[in-house]
Amino acid sequence: MSISETLKQKIDELDLDRRFNDLAIQTERGINSALDRAGEWADQHRSEIAGWIDKAEATVDDKTDGKYAEQVAKVKTGVSSTVTKLADRSSGSKP
Repeated sequence: MSISETLKQKIDELDLDRRFNDLAIQTERGINSALDRAGEWADQHRSEIAGWIDKAEATVDDKTDGKYAEQVAKVKTGVSSTVTKLADRSSGSKP
């Protein structure tokens, strides 16, 4: 019996395909649960988060004398968009 046949037999004996599939399902559920909880928090604190983002932008612009203002504005837009998407996951924002 070749090594690949032996490995296949052991995989079948240990039912690894089913176990890995179960692990993947549980991992996905855990990630979705964490994203939902984070989304609920983000939804409840949108204005605070927006204020923190604005403050971070102003701080970077101040410390760099506006040298990276364009890049900072792009990052701010991306972060704000991501926070909005996360907040929209929450049950309070679903139609």
